[in-house]
Amino acid sequence: MSELTLIRKNLLRKPLRFLLMYVVIAVAFLLFGLLQSVQSVMSGKSEANQGNRLIVSNRINFTQPLPYAYAERVAALPGAEAVAHATWFGGYYQEPRNFLVSYAVDPQAYLKVYPELRLGAAQRAAFVRERNGLMVGRATAERFHWQLGQHVALSSSIFSNRQGGHAWDFVVSAIYTNDKANGDEQAVYFHYDYLNTSRTFGMDKIGSIVVATRDAASGERVARTIDQAFSNTPDETSTVNEQQFAQAFLAQFGNIGAIVRIVVGAAFITMLLVVGNTMMMNSRARTREIGIFKSLGFPRASVARMVVGESLLLAVSAALGGLLLAGGVVALLRTSPNFAGLTMPPAIWLGGLGAAFLLGLLTAAVPLRTALNLDVATALGRV
Repeated sequence: MSELTLIRKNLLRKPLRFLLMYVVIAVAFLLFGLLQSVQSVMSGKSEANQGNRLIVSNRINFTQPLPYAYAERVAALPGAEAVAHATWFGGYYQEPRNFLVSYAVDPQAYLKVYPELRLGAAQRAAFVRERNGLMVGRATAERFHWQLGQHVALSSSIFSNRQGGHAWDFVVSAIYTNDKANGDEQAVYFHYDYLNTSRTFGMDKIGSIVVATRDAASGERVARTIDQAFSNTPDETSTVNEQQFAQAFLAQFGNIGAIVRIVVGAAFITMLLVVGNTMMMNSRARTREIGIFKSLGFPRASVARMVVGESLLLAVSAALGGLLLAGGVVALLRTSPNFAGLTMPPAIWLGGLGAAFLLGLLTAAVPLRTALNLDVATALGRV
């Protein structure tokens, strides 16, 4: 009988105990996989946040508007290859739970800065031409079953119109796709002029300015030029790349990274205590058995391999089960437009398996010390 067979049989000797420990570890690594996947997206590691684009916003806070004239001044600065502006609409369809990522933009300028947004020539022309035209991501069009030419009413959680309501009428002029891997296909865009002339406040104000530079390397220099141009003005600017802007946006919801670390850390500490205590009890119950192994001539290395191997097999197999379950949940969530960007990259799998290996070693430390220092006569004398 091989050592691996002995390890497996010892581990499965009490199926209920094994099952309970397996579930504890698997659940912990399920949380690890899911939370790390969310953290990976929120930390701006996704490909969509990389490139040669800068975001110019109000230095006080990105929620504060900028004068409309700033867009033209930025376009005249050296290094700004293309410039567009966007104003957050805070839109929803029919009811607030149907939240939409929605922006008021200059159609031609915005499509130039974001060439990955693909739509047919006829749809592009219709969106540019129609004052109340709406460009919709494919995922959102499928979600609400919108068709080209359909009239839809979108409400704003921020603005009110001059008719006394919060809803604007739009016609679906274009449905776009995104050429980038995991690129956004949920946002909707409409004419800034349509919003600007019909809202009750914020006239001639914009939310942010998007600047396309020649390449990513020149971004820092262009950012400094922009901020220097507006220094000592009533509306000073803060210019950062897309990744940094996304991180600042998410920071308003709290320190996501700290939350993830606290939750995962608490789960792992609890798991370590539960599994470690169970493994020590298991080792104590097998004192006589270990004594017999030693009396039969099993070397210390062989005893050590069996004790450590049992902990490692339990930890790694359960962790793998938890990670596989997390991968399945992530794949299921990705079928929803709201979680299209959620991924579970290889680094999470490697990190999880590494943590499982460390867990196995930690939970085996005390039982291993006990087994190696066990006196054969004392062990055989126990009932």
